Formats: sequence, C-alpha cells, structure tokens
Amino acid sequence: MKKTVIILPFLLAAQINPNITVASATVSDGVAAYEAGDYVRAREEWLPYAALGNPNALYNLGQLYRMGRGIEQNYKKAEEYYLRAAEKGHVGAQRNLGTLHYFGRLGQIDMEQAYKWLYRAAGNGDARSQYIVGTMYYNGQHVARNTTEAYAWIHLSAEQGIRDARMAQDKLKTHLDSRIIQAALARAPGLVGSYRVADDRDLMVDGQSEQDNEETAALALPAEEKAATAVAEKTETLTSTLPAESSAQPDIMASDNFRVQVGSFRSGEEADRTLARLKEKHADLIGDHEAVVQIVDIKDRGIFYRLQLRPFESRETANDLCARLKENGIDCYSLKTPPQS
Repeated sequence: MKKTVIILPFLLAAQINPNITVASATVSDGVAAYEAGDYVRAREEWLPYAALGNPNALYNLGQLYRMGRGIEQNYKKAEEYYLRAAEKGHVGAQRNLGTLHYFGRLGQIDMEQAYKWLYRAAGNGDARSQYIVGTMYYNGQHVARNTTEAYAWIHLSAEQGIRDARMAQDKLKTHLDSRIIQAALARAPGLVGSYRVADDRDLMVDGQSEQDNEETAALALPAEEKAATAVAEKTETLTSTLPAESSAQPDIMASDNFRVQVGSFRSGEEADRTLARLKEKHADLIGDHEAVVQIVDIKDRGIFYRLQLRPFESRETANDLCARLKENGIDCYSLKTPPQS
C-alpha cells in the first residue's frame, strides 16, 4: 500500500504531462529488473506507465509477450503493445510490428502491414528494417520491383553494419548495371534525411526468440540465374535433395530442370513446418509438385535447409507458379535444378 500511495501522485501528474521524468525513471527500473532476469517485476514496473501511453513501456511489454519471458508467449498481445508504441513514433516498435506481419507470426503473412511499418522504421534509420525494405523492393513484395530503390536501402543497412545487408550488397554488385548502383547511392541519403528518429536505447530491452533468429538469418534476395550460379560455386552440397514427402513420382527427373524455392531455414524442422502450412493453405497452388529439402553448407554462414518445389521443365513454368504464390503473400524465386551428387 505504501508504494501505491507514493506513486499515485506521479501517475496523476503524468496524465497532465506525459513527458514527466519519473515515468522514464520507473521504466529504467523495469529495464534493470529485466536485465537481472526478474521479468515478473519488470512487467509490474512497466504496466502503469504503459497505461499512460509511455512508448518505451509499451515496447518493452511487447518484447515480453513476443519472447515469452515471465509470461506466456503471445504474438497477438505483442502486436497490441507494439502498435500503440509504433503510433507514437517508437522506431523499435515499428520494426518489430513490421516483422510480425512479414514473417506471419499472427497467423498469416501480411505484406501490406509489413511494408507500412518497416518502411517507417527504415526511414527513421533502423538498419534491420532498411535491409528488409530493400529486399521487398528487390523481390517485388507488395511494391513494384525496383532495383535502384532496393540497392539504396540495402546500402544504408550495410553502412550500419548489418551482415546480411553487406552480403546482399556484394551480390547485387556482381550483376546490377553500374548506372543503377550510382543512382541508388545518390538516392540513399534522402531516404532517411532530416526526419530520422532515435529511440532511447537505455529505456528499451533487446532480445530475439529462437524462431526470430532463424527467420531473420534466412531472409535473402532472390538470385537471378547469374547470381545463383556464383553462389552454387561457393556452396558444398552435403547430401542430395531429401524428399519432404515419402512418395516420389517415377518420371520426375525427366522434367526436373527448374525449381521454385519457397524458403531457406536454419533447421529441417522449420522447413517441415513451412511445408505443412503451404499444404494446408495453398494445396491448390502446389498441385502435384513434389517438395524437396536441399541441405547446403555455405562458407562462413553455415548449414541451410532450402525448401523447393519440383519439377518444372522451363523457367517460365516455374516463374508462373512463383508469381501466383507471391500473389498470396509467399516469397519465392525460381532457380536451375542443383546438380545431383
């Protein structure tokens, strides 16, 4: 009771002045509790200030629900807290809200909402959001494919040290026209400009769930034929493709010239879960195509499990299916069938 009596006047004052410094101090106390592993106390510290609309408290509660720390993991609750913080201009909340939609954490992929929030965070200087937005422009996810815009965003992310962005930038340099690259470099500074917003990092808690790490690492630009060949030369196939389903069509090798890749994952289990979701929601699109998992060991990056659909006699037929998958929010690209070991 004593603590409530002391805090209540400040809560009433904060309703008049939301920027009152005691709110920040208490949010900081919650951060200290979080860093000490006391997630229950951290939540108790943040709840009253989240009720008053403090964006850092809202963001931190979203973090607890997204990672399931001190409370049952609940992406929907995380979304609610992130949304309230994002609408107040919190960049970290904008990014995390965007990735919830991008990776389908809320039950389905929503590229419209993903782009809306990731673009805001990217414009506010968030490096990870810049990389994903650049990827969306390169892939043509929700937005028209634009390699100049893609390179500009990826360059901004790479400049801030995002490893995936640096690798993507190196890949694009091998097959984009130099004029496109120069135009992108000229455009990049204006994408962030004077409206960049910085969060108060001292009042925020970091952290990613295991699934976040897997899917973020799997995010990659679709390779055109030239780039795909270059990557193939640097990879060692650990095993021939492993069928994701037990039955194989007897004449499949005769027409297995091209494939559609729908994901690259850090674990076989994640590839299996993605296939199960595809079969459940998009069996009509997959049709008679067989799913296989190719396991590769990429130098300096480790082992990846690539989920692919086959067979396709031509790139045109593979591209046709990929286009229909993208219309349903599923990222994909076509590639030549990897050589068999």
